[in-house]
Amino acid sequence: MKELFIRLSISANVNPTFLCFPSSKSAKLTDYTTHDTENVEAPIRLRPAGSMVIQARVASPSAEGLGSVHVQSRAPSVSPSSCNSSTQTESTVASDGETRATVVSTVIGNTFMPPEAPPKPTSTSTLNTITPYNSILQLDGSLRAPQATFDGYGSYGGRFAPESIMGFLYELTSFFEATVSDPSFWEEYATFQRARATPLHMAGKLTSLAGGATIWLKREDQNEYGSHKTRNIIGQILLARRMGRSEIVTDCASAKHGSFTAAMCARLGLRCVVVIGADDASAQEEDVLEMKLLGAKVLTARMPSGMGTLRGAITEALRYAVCNHESVYYLMGSPVGPSPLPTLARTFQALLGEEVAAQMHEAVGRQPDAIVTAVGSGSGAIGLFRPFLHDSSIRLVGVEAAKAAALTDGSLGVLQGARTLLLQNDDGQILDSHSISPDMNLSTVGPEVAHWKDSGRIEISTATDAVALDGFRTLQHHEGILPGLDSSHAVAKALDLARELGPGKDVVLMVTGCDNISVRGLDI
Repeated sequence: MKELFIRLSISANVNPTFLCFPSSKSAKLTDYTTHDTENVEAPIRLRPAGSMVIQARVASPSAEGLGSVHVQSRAPSVSPSSCNSSTQTESTVASDGETRATVVSTVIGNTFMPPEAPPKPTSTSTLNTITPYNSILQLDGSLRAPQATFDGYGSYGGRFAPESIMGFLYELTSFFEATVSDPSFWEEYATFQRARATPLHMAGKLTSLAGGATIWLKREDQNEYGSHKTRNIIGQILLARRMGRSEIVTDCASAKHGSFTAAMCARLGLRCVVVIGADDASAQEEDVLEMKLLGAKVLTARMPSGMGTLRGAITEALRYAVCNHESVYYLMGSPVGPSPLPTLARTFQALLGEEVAAQMHEAVGRQPDAIVTAVGSGSGAIGLFRPFLHDSSIRLVGVEAAKAAALTDGSLGVLQGARTLLLQNDDGQILDSHSISPDMNLSTVGPEVAHWKDSGRIEISTATDAVALDGFRTLQHHEGILPGLDSSHAVAKALDLARELGPGKDVVLMVTGCDNISVRGLDI
């Protein structure tokens, strides 16, 4: 049996072990003030070199059984209630039997062993496209309780988390499994899904511009606050309330997601903490003020490289959740993080794709020939694509930002709790990303989307900032729509695909809400 040596890319203070170190240099989260997290990212070597380094041998994907793991030199465990200088990280790959393993790594203070330079690991994933998707959304518009499943990640995903949060993750897994199978939960969910199904309409002028297939727009910009994550936010907040949690902490890049979370917490009487990158906050000052007016406490974060973007926000939100794990529920805004967080996001977000399937059937009596969306962390793709995975006749196309293309340029690693594709150098150091869209500016991607790409089920391309701005203007001038800068990345690809498919075919493009951002030199 072949063995695969995994290199973990972690941070001395926070990534992906989410450590909470009391230190004179450690930044204290403050209300909308920029701070330095002082988290110097460094690789940890899994090959043994002395008594303090762990070797984890994970079996390559096999149809015969589970992966075997060999662990050496395990350090004493830390108390679940502690948040100090020694934390043990345990990973259980809650996947679909293609690869299951337990990896234990140890961090002592801020000391790490120097890295070796093994060949970059690759993943071999096979996507199950045989089993049909069972919809939550029914023909009469009601919601049917599904059976919770945690498969579908191939050799990606897992649970790389400190012991201080493992209890919460175990509790969340079992509670989620029981709750989503309860019809009363979905009855309550339906009362809070204020926007119901967002419109799907034919883009006549865009179709004429392409001169090929009919282009349909899924108008997620019509959601409350323009957030395309409303389905996930509603579901997880209701789940948190049923768990008895009194405070919600979430991350965001585009402030519209934080505003909707703050509004939902206000309606349900829950405390709300929104963590946003310092640069993203500065570019969206009006929306940050809106979040605060809705009752949220807004915290900002910045990476040691100086970037204050979504990656820093996720890291700080994870650390906040670890240090307050007894009362706080971490609402991961993206389908990333340790299991079961990506599964929660995909379960609720899949209602997006289910709406498209029902609306296309009503409009033309068949399913689309292609579906196109921008891909940052994967929040849109995880919802839009999932109900169509089993139908190989439907092309699923994602567009990344050219300088934040983890699916295109990334390699296998572990970041912020999950094994996935990420931008890193040969030493495992996380590389900064860039995109004109806050939601696209991330160095990693959700593990399930990485699995889809690795299996060949989805097609991935990239778009530069200039192409995204052209896409914004195209929708503005031809359809009278002000889209989000994330979905603007996918407009050109949708046009190209419509020309390629030709008349008589149908292409669906997801349109997100417009970003209220102020960027120097941005001319729209």
